[in-house]
Formats: sequence, structure tokens, C-alpha cells
Amino acid sequence: MTHPLGRPSEKSRLESEVCSECGLDAQLVGPEGDDEDEGDFVDALEEVMSPSEDDDGDEYFDAISLDDDSVCDPPNEILEEEDDEVPVQDWPCTPLRKLELEYERCMKVNAEDLDSEPTIYIHEGSELLSQLRDQLVLLPELKDLSPSCDIETADVGEPGITTPDEERKMRNILKYHRSIFLGDGNAAPAPARGVVCDLDVGDAKPVAQRSRSVAPHLSMKVYELIKKLLEKGLVEHSESPWASPIVIVLKKNGVDIRMCIDYRVVNMFIKLSNYPLPLIDDLLIGFESAMWFMSLDMASGFWAIRMTERAKLISAFVCPFGHFQWVRMPFGLKNAPLVYQAVINNCLWGFVRLSPEEEAEVDQD
Repeated sequence: MTHPLGRPSEKSRLESEVCSECGLDAQLVGPEGDDEDEGDFVDALEEVMSPSEDDDGDEYFDAISLDDDSVCDPPNEILEEEDDEVPVQDWPCTPLRKLELEYERCMKVNAEDLDSEPTIYIHEGSELLSQLRDQLVLLPELKDLSPSCDIETADVGEPGITTPDEERKMRNILKYHRSIFLGDGNAAPAPARGVVCDLDVGDAKPVAQRSRSVAPHLSMKVYELIKKLLEKGLVEHSESPWASPIVIVLKKNGVDIRMCIDYRVVNMFIKLSNYPLPLIDDLLIGFESAMWFMSLDMASGFWAIRMTERAKLISAFVCPFGHFQWVRMPFGLKNAPLVYQAVINNCLWGFVRLSPEEEAEVDQD
């Protein structure tokens, strides 16, 4: 019960405030007491609202001015004055705290309701997944987003072909560039400089699809995936008019999952970039004079590309735990491979193909 002057009374049990950061109700629990006599509250209210008379005899209602302490203190400070033992929620909500609140809300289900809603998921290795593989954003496994790289254990050289001196030189090159390598797992790379991902949908109206149901026994796994993406700054909470649903891919063991984002509708509106992808035959011709080859895995390379503000809105997706958008370029958007190919071409300019003069020198040798 709230005191007529706006401050919680001694016998207040529950107050509700709205967090300015996330818009969720913050439950503020006050000390519980005996039921208060309703007549006392009515008498107090009548006393506050009783009319006064001016010099001419006309009645009017006084405007009550509250003191600074009653209006400026955040709710948690007000209650701390009443009772230091009062539990309150975090104020304001951080992105991770907001996700935790949504998770707690979604997990409050009765046992008899666990299978009441249909759950949409796809089995790994199924024919349906093979048909949709190019249309769904299959997120990489997020076992560890910040693994260290151990250069000493790198497999360098070819037994019987490379000499110990050559292997030592190659390993020293790896050590010199240690900062650009990531260890096992899908680590979050540092942001690339001088490049962004932009998406153009023309005059298309935003499409917001509904969130699809996730079985309660899989919700914890989805929550952990979203939490890791938030912790590393790869996604953020969104208020975008766009929304694409997630799809759960159940692994062959029937326990672990892969999370996908269904961007099929969004990709219909994105204008295709004209940047050309290289042809494998052309690449092989350019390598005919090369002696040494190296294979590099660009782990989670798309995540190195920042998103423009409008691209963030278009990339937004929904799940039972909220509405999110990508800060880095995700897998599966129509122009993502073209953007990344342009970055790779810029990085390898002058290294992939030999100039005619250099090719002539190689032929002479």
C-alpha cells in the first residue's frame, strides 16, 4: 500500500517501478505487516484532498509539494531507508541482467505445460537441413570465445621434405605474428579496420516475424549461447522493426544443439552486391608458379566486420529471451560472403598472384 504523499508506508509489501534502461518491472519488496485498516487510509486521503477556501469564499484544492527525498531517490535507496534487509533487483539493468530476467520469466512454466506448445527444430544430417543449409544462419559452436593460441604446438613443416632450419624459420614467423592468431574454437576476432558491412533493402517495409517456441529442456542451451554473444559484444539488445526467428538444430547425439537464424525472408529484400567472387580455376592458374602453399582457417572471420546502424536493424532476430541485433557481421546474410571476400582481396593484394616480371624470373630458374 502506498502512502498518500507518495512514499511507501511502514506496512507496504510490494512496490513496482519501471527500469529506465530496459522497460521491465523492477519488483521492490517492502516489510510485510498486518493488514492495515482501510478506514485509516480513507481518512488520510480525505485529509489530503480536503478543499480550502480563499478570501472570496471559493473552494479550491491545495497542490501538495513533495520533499526532494521523496521524489529524487531511486526506489532501492528509499527502501534501504526503511529496511536495510529489503531485497531489491539490480538498478539499472545491464544487458546481461536483462537477459537473465527474460530467462527467469521464460522458465517459469508448469510441469504439465512443458509439451503443450510445438517446438520447431531440425535434426543434424537430415535431408531438410541439407536443403536449408544455404538459407539458414548456422552459428558456429561457441565453446570458448577467447582461447589463447599456443604457437609451440603448431604443426610446422613436412617430415622428410623440410629441413630443421626451414621449420625453425617458419615457426619464428608464427611467433612474430602471434597477436593475429586465434587458438582452437571459434574465438571472437578483433574488429577489422577500414571496412563495414552495410545492407540495402530499398523501400521495403520491415518484416517482423514471431519468435518460435523452444522446448524447455533446450532453453538453457539457447540462453548460454546468447549470453556468450552478449558478453563478447557480438550482439546487443534491439528495438528494430525487423525480426527474424531462430531455429534449433539438434545434433546427432540428441542432446547438444546448434542455433540458426532464419534469414530467408530478410534476404529476399536485400539488394545483391555486384562484387565478384573469384573462380577456383582462375586461382589455380595463378598458383602454377608457386612453390610454397599455406592453408589458414579464418576462424569466425565474419565477426571481424562491423555493422552499420541500418545493417544492425536489418539483422535483428528474436528468441524466447528477447530481441537482439548483430554488432558484427553474422553468417547467412546475403552479401556477407561478398563483403568478406573484398576484405581478403585487400589483405592479400600483391601476395596471391605473381606479377608478370616475377613469373618470368621463376620460369628462368
